[in-house]
Parts: sequence; C-alpha cells; structure tokens
Amino acid sequence: MSCQHCCGANLQFDIDNANKDLKHYLKKGSRKMTKLLINALKQEELHDLSLLDIGGGIGPIPLELIPNGIRKVTDIDASQGYIDVAKAEMKKRNYHQISYQLGDFVDLSNQIEKHDIVTLDKVICCYPHVEELLKTSLSKATKYYGLVYPQATIISRIVVWALNLKLKLKKNPFRTFIHNPELVHNTITAAGFQKIYSGKTLLSWQIHLYKKTVT
Repeated sequence: MSCQHCCGANLQFDIDNANKDLKHYLKKGSRKMTKLLINALKQEELHDLSLLDIGGGIGPIPLELIPNGIRKVTDIDASQGYIDVAKAEMKKRNYHQISYQLGDFVDLSNQIEKHDIVTLDKVICCYPHVEELLKTSLSKATKYYGLVYPQATIISRIVVWALNLKLKLKKNPFRTFIHNPELVHNTITAAGFQKIYSGKTLLSWQIHLYKKTVT
C-alpha cells in the first residue's frame, strides 16, 4: 500500500466512523458478513489459540472470540481512530490479551509472529496489491485463514465505482477494489489451505474460512 493510500485510509476510517460502528455493534451486534465468519470460526476448537486480526476495526471478531478461549490477539489497523475506539472497548470489558499496531500490515509483517488464526474482514477490498497482502498474511497463519470481501458482481462493481468517485471528489486518495475471487482462492489453496466454510450475503459480500492442511 502506498503512503498516500494508507493516509487516505486513515482519513476514510476516522474516529467518528469508528464511534458509529461501535454504537451499531453495541446495539445490534456484528454485521451479517462478519457474524457469518465469526460463527464459522466458533464451529472449530478455539481454546488457547492466537488470532491475528488484520484491519480489525472496532474489534468485533476478537470481542466475540475471546470468550471462546482465544488466548492472544494482535490487531493491525491503518486507522488510529479505530484502534483508539477498539482499545477503549476492550479495556471496558477487561480483555487484556490483545495488542495493537498502527500501519500497513505488509510493511509491518517482519515484526509480526505467526498466529493460529488470521482474519481479514473487509480488508482485501481496501488494498491495491492483493497478491502481496494475501501471501504475506497467509505466511502468518498456522491453522485457520478467514476473510470477507466483495462478490465480483455488477452490483458490487457499481457500488465500488460510486464510492471511488465520491472519494475522488473529496480528494481522498484512498480507493476500494474488486479483486478476482479465483485469484484469491488459488493463492490461498497454493499456501496449503482448504476451504471449510463458504457463505454470502444477499447482494454484496462473500465469506470464506480455510483450514491449513499442508505444513
């Protein structure tokens, strides 16, 4: 991710949006696509596993998996506002097994150890160099790899085009992307993972969970 794109992400995902997302979460719970990924993970044995949540936002995944026995969480996010809001909510719940790093995950990856679970919830659609992001994040996953990203449909493409136009008019360099689902899947399976769950929302999102089968 370029510095310009990363700075744009920090503008797009500011503390006001983070507070809105937290308010929605506290009132209604996780959004449907995130809930599907969380529920798929809950079907697995999570006790004493570690989680690397890339682009974790306000933290709905660790918030719901820590009670299921996750022992350690690392959250990487490009937004200082989202990290601040997530930290405050975790502290309020007395969850201390989570650490945060601000920045581009790919740039920070050499500082990050391997985790049992890696999740990217609505993240690869925010990243221009998807193969680099996928390969780098896959190298950190030892058991499970879960992600949520847009379906490559006409509706999704229209939504992304409209959002990018809005960002351009606001002079924000951040952009969103529709990446090839076949490329995404093939990159993951080439790293030794097998898909164990697949779901979709009605119009926009696809949700997949993979399990490591080859070491």
